[in-house]
Amino acid sequence: MNEQQSLERIQALEAENQSLRDMMDRQKVAIRSILGSYLTDEVLEEILSNREKVTIGGERRVVTMLFSDLRGSTDLSERLSSVDFIRMLNHYLEEMIELINAWQGNILEFVGDEIVVVFGAPRENLTASRNAVACAVAMQRRMDAINEWNRAKGYPDISHGIGIHTGEAILGTIGSSTRAKYDMIGRNVNLAARIQTFTTGGQILISTETLETAGDSVYLNPEGEKWITPKGIRGDVLVHDVVGFGSRFLKGWDSSRAREFAQK
Repeated sequence: MNEQQSLERIQALEAENQSLRDMMDRQKVAIRSILGSYLTDEVLEEILSNREKVTIGGERRVVTMLFSDLRGSTDLSERLSSVDFIRMLNHYLEEMIELINAWQGNILEFVGDEIVVVFGAPRENLTASRNAVACAVAMQRRMDAINEWNRAKGYPDISHGIGIHTGEAILGTIGSSTRAKYDMIGRNVNLAARIQTFTTGGQILISTETLETAGDSVYLNPEGEKWITPKGIRGDVLVHDVVGFGSRFLKGWDSSRAREFAQK
């Protein structure tokens, strides 16, 4: 093989390699397009960049878990037509998803109108608790705009309660080789879900573990601290009523005023 033939061979190989790279890029775009509606960007990126993430397995890690649930959704589903109810629900979820993504939360599941979110997984995040509380406050504030949209469409006002807890959970890909999902399991997951059930519409309740790790930007209703007895959890649990997050909230504010402001 002479020098010209060698050069042509190298060029052909380079062209073939580029064609393969282009094909792989197109496949990634297709995968993102198909799975993007079901997985958060962070989980999807982990799957695409690390093959071991696709295998069945898990790890123990301290994370912050957020559960949000609409109030009176069963009654709403009976009062509205199926088309109107789904339209209203999808608008609500679109608004919530935008905020959760902005605060680096990963939505693991929609259970009807309940949203299950983890902060600090699959990638570790040292500000997971802080982000979760800030996200929850943003979610409550967004409800005013959501209800303005609802009223413009002739739909009723809605509200949701949010429960947050920080603790160790088992996280990983659960299922089989034919059907699997990234999920979390453990006592602390159950506790986070139970805390949410003690909230009223417009309320955020967090555990002491979350409060201690979220920093001093969390503002509480001083009259909202209480002990609860969650079903299926051994012992009572102290929870705290969050009314704001960040420098806009001043210590010493009247709790009712803070609660009203937190909705804006």
